[in-house]
Amino acid sequence: MLIQDRIYGQIEINDPLIVELIRTQPMQRLKRISQDGACHFLQPHINSTRFEHSVGVWYLSKKFQRTREEQVASLLHDVPHTAFSHVIDYVVNDEKQEYHEKFLDQIIMNSDIPAVLAKHGVDIDVVMDVERFPMLENTLPDVSTDRLDYFLRDGLMLKLMPQFLIDEALAQIKWEQDTLYYEDGRLAATLAILFMNCTKLVWSEPNSIGSWSLLADAIKIGYDEGWITEDDFFTDDETLMGKLRAADDERIERNLSRLQPGKFFKYAPKESAEFYRANKARYIDPLVKTEHGFRRVSELVPNFKTAIEEFKEAYHYLGVMPLY
Repeated sequence: MLIQDRIYGQIEINDPLIVELIRTQPMQRLKRISQDGACHFLQPHINSTRFEHSVGVWYLSKKFQRTREEQVASLLHDVPHTAFSHVIDYVVNDEKQEYHEKFLDQIIMNSDIPAVLAKHGVDIDVVMDVERFPMLENTLPDVSTDRLDYFLRDGLMLKLMPQFLIDEALAQIKWEQDTLYYEDGRLAATLAILFMNCTKLVWSEPNSIGSWSLLADAIKIGYDEGWITEDDFFTDDETLMGKLRAADDERIERNLSRLQPGKFFKYAPKESAEFYRANKARYIDPLVKTEHGFRRVSELVPNFKTAIEEFKEAYHYLGVMPLY
C-alpha cells in the first residue's frame, strides 16, 4: 500500500497487518472527520483529517523502531474520535479535551479490528493499554509521536513552518527507550517556540474558538431536544451535520448559517465576548541531551520558563466575538 503524505512524502506500507487495519471501517471513518473541528468552515484551506494524522503517527512509531504492538496502538489511537473532533468536548464541557478517549475499547471491540489482530497474532489487550506506550501518549510538556505529527502537519498546512525545518526536526530527533529528545538545543528551542505559536495562531486562535463554539452550541441544542444522540457523536462530520440540518430548528440554523468563509472572529474580554471558555494551552518543553544529562529547553534558555508560565496564564481562558 502506498500513501502520499503532505509531510513525509510517499509512505510505503508493507506490513499486512497495518494494511488490513487501515482498511477497517473504524479507520476509514476517520477520513470523514476533520482534524481542525470546525475552523475549515471559515477557512476552507484547512483540510487535514484524523485519518492522515493517524497514519502519520503510525509512520513516526515505525521510524522510531517501536514494537509492532505500539505501531498498531499508534495507528488506532484516534479511532474513537468524535465527529468534528474536539468540538464535542465543548458540547460535554470536557476542558481536558479527552472525552473520546474513554470510548477506545468500545469502538474497537465492536468492530472488525479484533478479528484482524487475532489473525496476525497481536494481543488486543496490549494494544488497547495505551499507558504501555509513553512515546505515543504522554503528558505536556513532553514530545510524543502524536503531538509531533499534529504540530508538524498543522505547521506546514498553515504555512507556519517550511518543509526544510520540518525535515530537520525529523532528522535530528532521537530516542532512548521511551524518550524523545534533541541534541541541538537551538533546534529544540525553535520548535518549542513554534509550538506555542501554533497554539496562538492555529489551535486557540479566534476563528477556532468561535467556530467550535457555534457548532458545539448547535449540537448541544440538538442533543438536548433529542434530535441527536450520543451515538451520533461517533458517526462522521457529514452525517452529524445532516442530523443537525434535519432538525429544522431556527436556533441551530442561525448558528450554522454563521459557519461561512470570511465570517471571522477576534479575541474579546470576558465582559464583551460572545463566547468565553476554558482553553487547552498546548506547549512543549523538549528534552535536550547535554554533557550533564537531559535538560529541558526551559532550563537552558534564559526566560523561557517565564515565557511558558505567562503563555499558560494568558491562554487558559479565551473570549471571542465576531470580527465585524
